[in-house]
Amino acid sequence: MSRVRLDVGSLYHNAATWPLAGKLLSGCALAGLVLLVGDRLYLDASQDRLRQAELNGVALEQQLAQKSVLAAGLEQRTQQLQVLREQVEARWRQLPGESAMPGLLDDTARLALANGLLVESITPLDEQARPFYIEQPVQIGVSGTFHDLARFVNALGGLSRITTVHDLALRPDGKLLRLDLLARTYWHAQQSGGAGEYVAQAPSFVYDPQGLRDPFQPLAVQVTRTRGRPAQAPDLARPRGILEALAVDQFEMVGTLSRGMQAFVLLRAASEVHRLAVGDYLGPHHGRITAIYAGHIELVELFPDEQGDWLERPRTLALNVNS
Repeated sequence: MSRVRLDVGSLYHNAATWPLAGKLLSGCALAGLVLLVGDRLYLDASQDRLRQAELNGVALEQQLAQKSVLAAGLEQRTQQLQVLREQVEARWRQLPGESAMPGLLDDTARLALANGLLVESITPLDEQARPFYIEQPVQIGVSGTFHDLARFVNALGGLSRITTVHDLALRPDGKLLRLDLLARTYWHAQQSGGAGEYVAQAPSFVYDPQGLRDPFQPLAVQVTRTRGRPAQAPDLARPRGILEALAVDQFEMVGTLSRGMQAFVLLRAASEVHRLAVGDYLGPHHGRITAIYAGHIELVELFPDEQGDWLERPRTLALNVNS
């Protein structure tokens, strides 16, 4: 079998004698080879750049859509920011230029008295210097019923001066509850003298115990406290009796006595039994016995409201059948 040898050089030198079809075929093959090499050498890099540009275009379109959503709410966000800025400026103008401690002590004592509480302690602590203001903490301890304590805390937060309440601790104290809390008031750090500008406050939350039960009392002994009705101011110069130093909740009715037409009630407090008649005073809030019955007594207490007027609040003390 003979071998066929392809002499490329001879073919190249004899290309002029090729037939037309061979020349066309050779030209097409050469053009295809040139295009293939050119594509590999020059077009691959451009195609990669084109694909990367297309990907970047898709990413930019997504970012544009996100920015469009944000831009749609920009005006609303600007208005919210302006409202917040005005609120901060109003609070800042409300800060006094000197220590507000005397006013806070007066307000604390007044609110405790208005809500029927016993003030156990008011202890100012060391001032705390902040970058733009001075912070004055005060440790407060009061005793009373649950709803009266809740009204007291609510009233502290509603004072015209900025006062914040922290670290509340509630524990039983005999028949009452003892509340310890930390109140803080503030004033400008770089000003001296003068009072803060009056700023009208928005309506604040007001605690109303009407219809709410005391979670620290059994359902059987729940007592609804009324806000009271207007009354004349008591005689503050009157000498106070020893029974007016104890809260009414610390007394137990253990029985009654009668002498002719005169009726007496027997009240026990601190292991001692006391005999009282209608008109006798009882408790720290100018309480006065108004009626004595076999199963309970009625009395009236006087409290100042937050405006300084006096209110009359009736109370009932029931007989302790286990005594």
